[in-house]
Amino acid sequence: MRVVKSPDERKQEILDAAIRVFARKGYEKTSITDIAKEINVSQGLCYRYFTSKEEMYDAAIDEYAEYIASQNIKKYPLQGKNLKQQILMMSGKVSDMTEVEKDHTDLYELFHKHGNQKLHDQLFLRVGEKFIPYVTKSIEEAKQRGETNILDPKTAAYFFVYGQMGVLMSKDIKEEDKVKRIQECIIDLLQLK
Repeated sequence: MRVVKSPDERKQEILDAAIRVFARKGYEKTSITDIAKEINVSQGLCYRYFTSKEEMYDAAIDEYAEYIASQNIKKYPLQGKNLKQQILMMSGKVSDMTEVEKDHTDLYELFHKHGNQKLHDQLFLRVGEKFIPYVTKSIEEAKQRGETNILDPKTAAYFFVYGQMGVLMSKDIKEEDKVKRIQECIIDLLQLK
């Protein structure tokens, strides 16, 4: 008997299946056929919602990045903290950020295993993108409280999020120095006391 689902529910079901198959087989070895078989639907149904495997992967990585960012924001008690305290709590702490991924062992393995640097970097950039609205809001609120006089909070947010990614990915800076250097640089550039 055919099961009728709402378009949003069916699209999510296909995306969830794609995530499981990508995690199990890797992007390169996954086909639309594999994804369709995972949930016992036709390839045509998959193509109704996604034009390609790449589009599915982009949607999957976007959803996973949103999960990582939102779980990390929930993890830190930022309410009532000034901007300097927020920076000291969160900036540069990759091990804290990846902690929330441990619940998704297949995906963690996919994005963090040796040889998957390209997939890792794509996820890393997408997670950064998801943090931009949160960082922008924090800077805007700090500006309203008189903690900083930064002219363009959104541009500053992009600069700080992606700038610290460059430091974190750098092979020239010792791992143990990265967090401190990131935090000091952001605090200095924002002229926070």
